[in-house]
Amino acid sequence: RILDHSSGRSMSAADPMPTEPFQLSAILTGHEQDVRSVGPFADGQVITGSRDATVRVWKVDSESADGASATCTHTLSGHTHFVGAVGITAAGEALSGSNDKHIIIWNTEAAAPAHVLQGHTEPVTCVRVSPSSGQLFSASWDKTARVWDLGSASCVAVLKGHEAALWAVQPLGEEAASDRCLTGGGDRTIKLWAGETCERTYEGHSDVVRDLALLPGAGFLSCSNDATVRMWELGGECLRVLQASETFLYSVSVLPGGEWLTCSEDRTVRVWAGGSDDCVQSITHPATVWDCAPLPNGDIVAGCADGRAYLWTRAAGRAAPQALQAGFKDEVAAVAMPAQQVEGMVGDLDVSQLASEEALAQPGEREGQHKIVKDEGGTPMLYTWSMAKGTWEKIGEVTGSSGGTSLGKRMHGGKEYDYLFDIDINGSMLKLPFNRGDDPWWAAQQFLWNNDIDQAFLDQVANFVITNTPGNQVSSGPRNADPFTSGGSYRPAANGAGSSGANGGNADPFTSSGAYRPGAAPEGTPPWRGSSRQSPRGPEGTRGCGRR
Repeated sequence: RILDHSSGRSMSAADPMPTEPFQLSAILTGHEQDVRSVGPFADGQVITGSRDATVRVWKVDSESADGASATCTHTLSGHTHFVGAVGITAAGEALSGSNDKHIIIWNTEAAAPAHVLQGHTEPVTCVRVSPSSGQLFSASWDKTARVWDLGSASCVAVLKGHEAALWAVQPLGEEAASDRCLTGGGDRTIKLWAGETCERTYEGHSDVVRDLALLPGAGFLSCSNDATVRMWELGGECLRVLQASETFLYSVSVLPGGEWLTCSEDRTVRVWAGGSDDCVQSITHPATVWDCAPLPNGDIVAGCADGRAYLWTRAAGRAAPQALQAGFKDEVAAVAMPAQQVEGMVGDLDVSQLASEEALAQPGEREGQHKIVKDEGGTPMLYTWSMAKGTWEKIGEVTGSSGGTSLGKRMHGGKEYDYLFDIDINGSMLKLPFNRGDDPWWAAQQFLWNNDIDQAFLDQVANFVITNTPGNQVSSGPRNADPFTSGGSYRPAANGAGSSGANGGNADPFTSSGAYRPGAAPEGTPPWRGSSRQSPRGPEGTRGCGRR
């Protein structure tokens, strides 16, 4: 059995492929920040990993008289940065990969690490277990994948060949060749490996490859920031291209009956007919959906940026009470969506030309179709069409102008960041990437080093980052130390002295019009030092900020 959720073959005990739409089953509440990764245990338990640096294990009671319920049975604390990948070993133990560069194999019952695997030099983005060998495969921003023997807790192979950060690894699970796997990343390519040898490179995606899933009897699937899912045969041919979104796709997997499952930045989980390009169902959530996975009974779990995971079911007996479903629907409808994000979904938006709510009397043509209308007060509202219900479902208010910032992640150098600031240094526009939880002073220092900028700009750049990342809490760990002394963390005053440009602290940091422009350095100090600290640029194939 394949215990990895995206393999598409771990659901041998699943119900027959149903035709009923998915309904909300339960909400898993407990994490303090985004749920970045989800997966199933073989017995139906659920594992989640979060930006709050914890892993949680949930027991799902599907026999409850009032629909399904989920209880957190274990909270696993040990990582020092956010957890972006979770999985299950062949022995049924939890495992997780983190931005702290470590992989932890957990003693789940003891809620303690059994082994900490070290070797990656950048964040770990994916962990998958081979069903045939039981070996662990991991992917990292350090451009490598690693193969680990879990018995000895040692690395047995390092796969080198990609030119940018890796986001996905998928073992093929072949009995005769258990060391074969696929990898995908920021260089837009997918590679097939036998041991440490690259056998084939698949090209076709126009942006970062985010996830991979086996498609039994056919080959495999890949999804990308280019908003497409591609179906490949192992021999190298791309058999099909599915336009699955208008925004970044973060996960792809295969349901027991052969349907495809995707989630994306536009807050949706979508179910696709495996044999066609038809969207069977589009499920909108309150925030970005980072990951989704099938459960052994055919249900779905989705990890969301609101700090919760959601269970969805086609079984009437596991559906949530109507009050919970109605509350969820209201929460989705209450979300305010910036116009720029909506334009990425529906095209150019001209508020003056919007129809009234009477236009909702006209049925939609396909599942997940979007329509914007004005409510009685003249406020633009975004709706999506539900084929199952035969109605337009409200998914949020459209706010602001198209000049605002877009939501979700930004790509830089093949890696993912919460912020990507434009910094104007004497007319040269430079990129400063930043993640929530990072130390702004360390980020500013690395920016100066990488771009060969005078040290005199440190305070101004750091204070700009502080001003434009309100609520940021620096994660514990080595980067929370003052990089210039042996002392502890540097904690600047609440109100930094740095200027945030002509537009003040609320200036749009993602366009050149609102780019931060530091004040002049002390007299006689050139802004460019001309030393050898210049770092090489990242490879092509990545995307910066702005519309996607």
